[in-house]
Amino acid sequence: HQRPVQILQKAIETGRIYHAYLFTGMEGIGKRLVAVNMAKALNCPHQKGEACDECPSCQRMDRAIHPDLLQIAPTGETIKIEQIRELQRVIAFKPYEARWRVVIVDGAERMTREAANAFLKTLEEPPAGTTIILVATSAEGLPTTVLSRCQRVPFNPLNQGEVEEVLAHYLTAEEIHTLAPLAGGSPGRALRMDWQEVIKMRGMLPSALSPSLGERLHVARDVTRQEGGGTMLLEILEGWLRDLVVYQETGEERMLLNRDLADEIKRAAPRRRTEALLQDFWSLLRIQQGMEAHGNPQLSLESALLGTGGS
Repeated sequence: HQRPVQILQKAIETGRIYHAYLFTGMEGIGKRLVAVNMAKALNCPHQKGEACDECPSCQRMDRAIHPDLLQIAPTGETIKIEQIRELQRVIAFKPYEARWRVVIVDGAERMTREAANAFLKTLEEPPAGTTIILVATSAEGLPTTVLSRCQRVPFNPLNQGEVEEVLAHYLTAEEIHTLAPLAGGSPGRALRMDWQEVIKMRGMLPSALSPSLGERLHVARDVTRQEGGGTMLLEILEGWLRDLVVYQETGEERMLLNRDLADEIKRAAPRRRTEALLQDFWSLLRIQQGMEAHGNPQLSLESALLGTGGS
């Protein structure tokens, strides 16, 4: 996230800190981590514009025990007005010890209407020495009155190399090789996946793409018996179709997401026309969106597999 970090570093170095920021971008790409690092950089006594990560202030913020770093997140499905009122009570006083008190509202788009309206008062009259960072997947869920009082900082998905670099701190090389292509630019998403379940799902690809209609229907039934299984298999199928198109158009193995399936992709790619593969790919995306909008998982997956057999 070089561009967002540069913007924030310049603000800290010049002392032009906005009273409220809005960090937007897909879930699991590190927005909250950047927000914490900004809090550290604002208060680090040893470096200007960034954190040393070694002083007591930086370390306590890393451990979420610094009294001047306040974080709130949804309890259940939403951020409730009671949470906002408690936050307002605390920040009415001066920071305990830091130069800047930092408030991070993670999942800000999930504030209830009452919570957002109450929070608007804080944004209109922010306490001195306090900066607020709203973290959201998008700005669409927030009222325009809140948006108009924040400096927006967009975050883009990470590229494949960056995802692998982050995952290297948490996973084995074998796990990274399997999960990084499914991350969609979000290391957090990869870390939430069960590696063994993904391996199991990928093992179903031959059956999911079988010429046999009965075999494909059996896959749809078996996969949707486990929570989230249908969505995961659709994502694996999307990656497979994407790789077929990429290999057809470029012939370059290094551009494949599923590089460990390169031999199978090379054999399958010549059998289908690019236009047909792209049509299947967009159909899968529409079916996945329908499934996520509380559709019937088994019927959705059956529709998907009926359309992609033999890919």
